[in-house]
Amino acid sequence: MNPPEARFIFDWRKARWDHRLPFLVAISLLGHVLCFYLFHVVYPPTTSLLPPSAQVTVLDPTSSRDKSMLEWIEVNDPATVSAPRFDAGLVSKLASRYKPSFSSMAPELKPSDTSEAPAKGIPSIFSAETLIPMRLRTVATASPKMFSSRLDIASTLRERPVISSQTLPVASTLAEPASFFIGVNSAGEVDFLFLRSSSGSNSLNEAAESFIRKLRFKQGSHLDWGVVTLHWGGNPL
Repeated sequence: MNPPEARFIFDWRKARWDHRLPFLVAISLLGHVLCFYLFHVVYPPTTSLLPPSAQVTVLDPTSSRDKSMLEWIEVNDPATVSAPRFDAGLVSKLASRYKPSFSSMAPELKPSDTSEAPAKGIPSIFSAETLIPMRLRTVATASPKMFSSRLDIASTLRERPVISSQTLPVASTLAEPASFFIGVNSAGEVDFLFLRSSSGSNSLNEAAESFIRKLRFKQGSHLDWGVVTLHWGGNPL
């Protein structure tokens, strides 16, 4: 018996010549030649056009071609019909020529008077006023004006006048009036208080709110609403 053939992972036997590889190479070469012919011979190469350069065209009145164009522009110019025309000669005829008042009268000359005292010259730096300084008189400054605060109550609360009030608060600086929208209960006390317009200072607003809450109005049968404005007074600096 013949011994069994040895089996290897790789087949080391020499294979026969395969004609498919040259055939495929020939087909690839033919395809490249065909593509080169289509895209480089049949189709012309693309060329990019540069943008035109800036040009200025001047019409020559002596040229026959430009002369016809200028005549057409002159005939079809809308400014000759729509634009108003100005006649300087007509203006000079309607308006009188300006004539100054001093052109028809001669000025009156005054004779020189030699009896007047000569003008004072430059003062000397060694005068008595310069060497001995004078004491300046103190100018009395006016005392600042005092004005009192004022409380304005709206007409809706006329039937409920204030029956108990403390001294009106004052401000040390100028301030805008503080206005509040209040609600007065039947016992005459301020139950509701809303800031309507500020005085520009939080401390003054709080002082006005505290003063208005301590007001006592006349008793009534129901809740009344109204606006109370406190005009600040005092001695502003």
